[in-house]
Amino acid sequence: MAAGGDERTREGGPPQADWPHWAEQIRQSYLASAASVFLLHGMRDDVAFRGKYLPLNTFLHQAFCGDKATVFYDLVQGISFPSPEDERQFAAFMDVYQAREGVRFDLRESYRPELTVPLLEHFLTTRDGAAVIMDHVGKLAPREEERFMTFAQRRLVTTLRRWANEPRLVRRNNFVFMIADALAEVSEDLYGRIGGAKLIALPLPDYSQRLEYLRYLLGDGTGPEGERPRMDISVEALATNTDGLSRVQIGRLIQQATGEGEPISIRHATEYKREVIASEIGDLISFMRPRVGLDAVAGVEHQKQLLTDTAEALRSGRGEVAPKGILLVGPPGCGKTYTMQCFAHDAGIPFVELRNIFSKYVGSTEANLERVFQYLDAMAPVFVFIDEFDQSYGRRVTSDSDSGVSRRVFAMFNSFLSDDARQGRILFGAATNRPDLIDPSTMRAGRFDMKLPFLLPDTAARAAILEVSLRGLGVSADCMGVAAVAEQTEGYSGADLKEVCLVARRRAAFAGRDRLDAEDLQFAVSDYIAPTGSRKDEIEYMELLAVAACTSRSLLPDHYLDEITTGALYRRLQELELLVR
Repeated sequence: MAAGGDERTREGGPPQADWPHWAEQIRQSYLASAASVFLLHGMRDDVAFRGKYLPLNTFLHQAFCGDKATVFYDLVQGISFPSPEDERQFAAFMDVYQAREGVRFDLRESYRPELTVPLLEHFLTTRDGAAVIMDHVGKLAPREEERFMTFAQRRLVTTLRRWANEPRLVRRNNFVFMIADALAEVSEDLYGRIGGAKLIALPLPDYSQRLEYLRYLLGDGTGPEGERPRMDISVEALATNTDGLSRVQIGRLIQQATGEGEPISIRHATEYKREVIASEIGDLISFMRPRVGLDAVAGVEHQKQLLTDTAEALRSGRGEVAPKGILLVGPPGCGKTYTMQCFAHDAGIPFVELRNIFSKYVGSTEANLERVFQYLDAMAPVFVFIDEFDQSYGRRVTSDSDSGVSRRVFAMFNSFLSDDARQGRILFGAATNRPDLIDPSTMRAGRFDMKLPFLLPDTAARAAILEVSLRGLGVSADCMGVAAVAEQTEGYSGADLKEVCLVARRRAAFAGRDRLDAEDLQFAVSDYIAPTGSRKDEIEYMELLAVAACTSRSLLPDHYLDEITTGALYRRLQELELLVR
């Protein structure tokens, strides 16, 4: 197998310099006789080849098939051919096949896999120099529980799997490419056991690849002909702002701007990217643009300093000292989500929130998560936040009540999180008030290795939170009696204190005054009933869980350190557990 040729000796050779890494993987595996059937999964995109960019199927044909008789197949078009010569060679094969088998095969019926797959197997095993490129294999052999599969479906999957272990393919120098949008959409029988198809991931382009493609599109006549769009942004900045897009999508951005006659700007590229990613993965992630940094956080000074140092390390390119995951633990209303947004602002990286990826359709949940991970890799560096982590990705499900979906999602997430290659590039943040529900394997060092307790604020912290909240309302804390209010609000969370300030502001506004005063603040304190008051045992339980989950003594108040040493904290946790159940 060589670029544009047909190597029958399968001897190794130097890498093809202009090939993508995944294509070189295919070449080396084939030359080493390690595989003849390849399952390509991920982003189908244009591929650079000999100074041009080709659609994936065309690249596979031109780069690998050489003078092999090549057949394209998918469920919609059935059998088709990359060239008239391929069609002629297949017609010759069909003449022999039909005469020998005594059957007639109508290519117009080739969209029917129960007829076509056995024919393609005969094509691959009875002649030399044959190749099959099978697209949308997830539709042909979808992931499905065997008990729900028909006999015809099971037979089809078994046939496709048999190809990977078929010695005649190797002996006759033949091979198969199967292409899927997501690995999780494909029956595991095709690749999940020893001897299955060789898996090849198709990634989104990184910065250097996007820059190269943009220069090809906008360059000095080496790219495709056409009117060049006006640019209000450098090519380098555009390559940065198109992270998460494929080359095809970037090309459409250029075409759209050219057709509309509008200059391409950062705003234009950002809006287009949001639309594209939303269309690809829907509401699985949401983009946020934090407007304030950690200076706006009060009441958790030790935690804030640790996050500030981490943000500085990320800004300065020292990603190796950054944690892989940051878990914020504590009762609700203590500022966990807000703090994560402020951290992302100071780190200078995009902030995305990972939403619910679970679907009622078999295989769709895993495919959703696979697509999300693919986009996160392309958008790196990026900060990914998951709220209520104990209710989603952090809890291991041991039963197969959902056909094993939760178990597979748990394994996929932990594998992605612990990948050393992503350290400093993809940083996860999560918030929970029930760390006891999170599987210990997710909490361990090397995954969420920075665990920060967010406890109910003490008197000094409450005063600091009140001052920041008032400052956000344009009010100076001087002469507002903040110290007295802090004394009166024991047991209040940061959210409660902010609400007290808003109640005071509303009172002043309803009275026709532009600014609130100390009397308004005192009224708010006396009028507001903190929701935590009716849940004292539950809130205490969550706070002690946060203390127990913390792995840094410097982040804990002294009285909790004493309780840990004496064991009193764990005894109290056991008492509260019985009360809150």
